[in-house]
Amino acid sequence: MPERARISIAEQGGLEQEPLANILLIDDDEQFRRFLANFLRGRGFTVASASSGKEGIALALEFTPHLIICDLDMPGMNGYEVLARLRRDSNLADTPVMFLTGQAAPEQIREGMNLGADDYLTKPMNSAELLRAVNARLARARAGRAQQEKQIDRAMQMFAEVVHDLRDPLFVVFGYTSMLRKGTVPDAGAGVRSEEILDRMQHAIGRMQTIVSETLFLAKSKMQRLPFDPAPFDLRVLCEQVITDLDQSARLRFECSEPQCEIVGDPLRLRQALENLLANALKYSDKPVVMALSKHDPGYVLTVTDQGIGIPSPEHARVFDPFFRASNATGKPGHGLGLSIVKTCVEQHGGKVEFVSKAGKGTTFTLTLPLVPPARKLASPSGPDLAAQPLHLSPIDFDDDAVPEVSSAPAPAKAERKTSGTEEKPAKLTCIVVDDEPLVRDVLRDLLNRSGELTVVGEAGSVAQAQQLVTKSSPDVVFLDINLPDAPGFELLPSLKPSTAVVFVTSAEEYAITAFDSDAVDYLLKPVSAERLQRTLKRVRLRATGTNAAPADDARLKLDDTFLVKTMSEKKLIKVRDVKSILAYGEYSWVYWDQGKGALLRKALKQWEKELPEAQFVRIHRHAIINLTFIERVEKLSSGRQQVYLKETAEPISVSLRLASAFNRKLKAAKS
Repeated sequence: MPERARISIAEQGGLEQEPLANILLIDDDEQFRRFLANFLRGRGFTVASASSGKEGIALALEFTPHLIICDLDMPGMNGYEVLARLRRDSNLADTPVMFLTGQAAPEQIREGMNLGADDYLTKPMNSAELLRAVNARLARARAGRAQQEKQIDRAMQMFAEVVHDLRDPLFVVFGYTSMLRKGTVPDAGAGVRSEEILDRMQHAIGRMQTIVSETLFLAKSKMQRLPFDPAPFDLRVLCEQVITDLDQSARLRFECSEPQCEIVGDPLRLRQALENLLANALKYSDKPVVMALSKHDPGYVLTVTDQGIGIPSPEHARVFDPFFRASNATGKPGHGLGLSIVKTCVEQHGGKVEFVSKAGKGTTFTLTLPLVPPARKLASPSGPDLAAQPLHLSPIDFDDDAVPEVSSAPAPAKAERKTSGTEEKPAKLTCIVVDDEPLVRDVLRDLLNRSGELTVVGEAGSVAQAQQLVTKSSPDVVFLDINLPDAPGFELLPSLKPSTAVVFVTSAEEYAITAFDSDAVDYLLKPVSAERLQRTLKRVRLRATGTNAAPADDARLKLDDTFLVKTMSEKKLIKVRDVKSILAYGEYSWVYWDQGKGALLRKALKQWEKELPEAQFVRIHRHAIINLTFIERVEKLSSGRQQVYLKETAEPISVSLRLASAFNRKLKAAKS
């Protein structure tokens, strides 16, 4: 037997034997392979062996081993190639692999581990070392399978709970649709009007949509696929806006002694957390609810306190479990996902959420947030600022009442324009519907036809079909799904004319940023209501009538024009001349005026650019517009880029290289 293949036979005293398992040996040295196989069989293992990598892979597919021991240096197919092939097979990808070799260079070990090797043993070795390694790998693999089984059990339990929660609203819809189909809907004399029935059906569908959306949210958070787009903003302003939007009964009270609470975070995620906490507090308490915000180095603490039914002590450990509802919460609507979402949103920011509660006495939730999320530190003044990073608020299916109220108050002369003579009604636009589900196409086609705005001239179930249809019909608008059978919907875009409007209609919210970067008119999440679709069609019509073109000077806002924002305590008119900067957030924007005050408005930066006075406002970055009169200084960095400091603003805003020339021309013109 060659020395390199020798394995010493030593006493096995004290070694605990793992339960029996199948082991596959792959080694081109016949003597060593036979010796090792006999040794392992003598310890109760079932062993199969192969003399080459190719033979070993074929045997692995047939033998289904619990562990594979593979030589690294073999002719034809070495150990690395064997491992790469095994990891590509779904049935063998999780099977632990141990490399055996007479060489042990660090770079070889790294290469093997990078490919997914589980252990690396050098020849010669003693039997105790080998058996200990084999048992350890098998034990770890069994623990991994047990953990997977637990996760599958939990996933199936969650699935069952989702189905259970969907049954009631499905019963409502199914019951009323059956009545409508049979013509047995109660008439007004029976005390139920058809409008009420439709309202109940829509309410039930809305409840189903909420359950599905929140379940998908949690699933994506577990898979680390949840969008997270941090930006600098004022946490106090966000809290005030959330309370303003939620408080219909004047029971919410906000306490904060700090005039400003600057933080870096994702406003959408924090808004989700706050809305869930406050909605729960209002639902389970009839008394005032207090939200307090305070500084707590190195960040902030937010508390939400109610005087409601509280949570029984034995159930505290399960409060953040998905679908958990306290035993004393019966009779209140809900499905037990809100607090799980709160925990997910806060932990995304590197924060934590805790609570104290006593049944019958009330509950206080405490959110601790760092100034900056982990691994997302603010750049130094010499580097890029956060305003230069992608700042997107997912623009998906927000109801108008769920965001700050915004309205434009232009000069009276242009509040409403009428032309002399008879105005011609604009011609209907043509559109196509692209979706692989026929029922979805049917519903969308009916909604579009009934709107009176568009004429549907064709349907397609794939990108290839849509490309043919586009060539044939040249539509004005395309309603496009993203997950299509032959390719992503985005691959249709190069086939469209630049003037073609695109509206994405999809179940996948994670592509919203890509969609708006592709200049989409809108991004609709299924199911789509008729009201939501009408807002989209209005945008389509505005685009078709030339809104995308730069407006004439007399159509732009004037410096003394105003627009309306709603804060917690008041509705306030802001003059255009007082706007300091506007930062993009998808189809939203953060508008800042004097002394750091600001508001999140549902208006895209592109639209602001078309409306603001050109002489005073300039876009200096894809995500930023500034008012030239508020510039304190402009610094040139060693990289050649510029950054702008605005008055009473600590952090600079970078000037993109593409927009630097236009910015410098306007700055020079403003000074002259």
